[in-house]
Amino acid sequence: MQGNLTQIIQQYKTDKESVYNTWFINNEERLKAFRSIRRGVMQVVDDIKCQRFPNDFKGSSLEFVLSCITEQKQVFEGASHPFYWKPKLRIPDIYENETNKQAFGQFLENCLNAKTEEQIIRQIIVLDNKKIKGLGPAVASILYFLHPTIIPPFNTAIINGFNFLFKDKKKLGSWSEYLKLREVLIDSNNQHRGDLSSDLGAIAGLLFEIGTQKLVLGTDEYLSQIERKKIEKLIEKRRETVEQEKAEDNLHTEMQFHLLKIGNALGYDVI
Repeated sequence: MQGNLTQIIQQYKTDKESVYNTWFINNEERLKAFRSIRRGVMQVVDDIKCQRFPNDFKGSSLEFVLSCITEQKQVFEGASHPFYWKPKLRIPDIYENETNKQAFGQFLENCLNAKTEEQIIRQIIVLDNKKIKGLGPAVASILYFLHPTIIPPFNTAIINGFNFLFKDKKKLGSWSEYLKLREVLIDSNNQHRGDLSSDLGAIAGLLFEIGTQKLVLGTDEYLSQIERKKIEKLIEKRRETVEQEKAEDNLHTEMQFHLLKIGNALGYDVI
């Protein structure tokens, strides 16, 4: 895996259209976003404390935070969707449930003030234990902009890339699955720190490229499920064709044998 991953990282970095080059490096707007998002999260905390936070995502300070995040190229496209208030499903349940709203605000404040990895992970576990409906690891994309060397961003494309690359089956909406993914990601990042960055956005971008199938890896080991099925169908079809041709050859040989016997029996000089 290490040798393969090194090659994949180099391919990712040399691709001029990869998010590594279009978003991660040499991007002043990306650096400005960290400051804007941090200030925005502070505003969310203050609004919740002072009971100014509305009962909907639209028009809230949280909407401002997510708009700053979704502006960060395609890596974070759709990052705001999990936070849209869906009243029929009552998810995420942080708008009309005051207890959950306060818990979310306290979580964000504690993460803002956290200084260590242990403190942040503890806050994630505390939040997860509250079982707030619809409030899953999509929040990690906010936390990334508060602690980019500790918390990797998280979305469907990133988890798909992770599962393809590491041959895993991590699930999207689970904090426990996210924390397991994070451990593997940090371990891999530490082993390739010289090629990547202490900022986990670099390796998350790699997973994004794989998950969206924009990075052609040149090996079926990391193909998407659809691509793998296509190849498997082609292989199966080729196998059936070969077997059919083999069966036809065997039949032809058998027919020749019988014709030879019949010819000899009739006195013909069959060559």
